[in-house]
Amino acid sequence: MKNRVWIIVLSLSVLICAVCWLYISNLSPLSQIVGIYQNGTLVEKIDLNSVTGKREITLSGEYGKNTVLVSNGHIMMKSAECPDKLCVKHGELKNGGSPIVCLPNRIVIKFEDTSYSADAKTGALR
Repeated sequence: MKNRVWIIVLSLSVLICAVCWLYISNLSPLSQIVGIYQNGTLVEKIDLNSVTGKREITLSGEYGKNTVLVSNGHIMMKSAECPDKLCVKHGELKNGGSPIVCLPNRIVIKFEDTSYSADAKTGALR
C-alpha cells in the first residue's frame, strides 16, 4: 500500500513539473532573427518570419562558394565547395540548436539573442 502511494505521488510530481516546463518554455516566443557571419563580421541579419518565397545568398571564401537557402521560417546551407561539407550536412537551423558553421570558409549562421536582460548584481545589460 505504501509503495502504491509513493508511485502515485512521484508520478504526479513528474507530471506537474512537465506541465510547468511546457508552460514556461512557450511563454516567450523564441527569436526568429538569424545572423549570417563571415570572418566574424555580420554579413546579413534576416527575420525568418518576414521572408516570403525562397532566396539564395552566395558567400565566397578561401575554399570556394557557399550557398545559403532562406525561406519562410527556415534557413540552411544548400551547397558548399569546402572539402568536408559539414555545414550542408547540418541541415536546417533549429531554434535552440547549434549554429551552422563552415570552418574552412569561416561562415557562421546562428539565431540572434534578442533578449535584453539586466544582470542582477551590476544592472548591466547582457
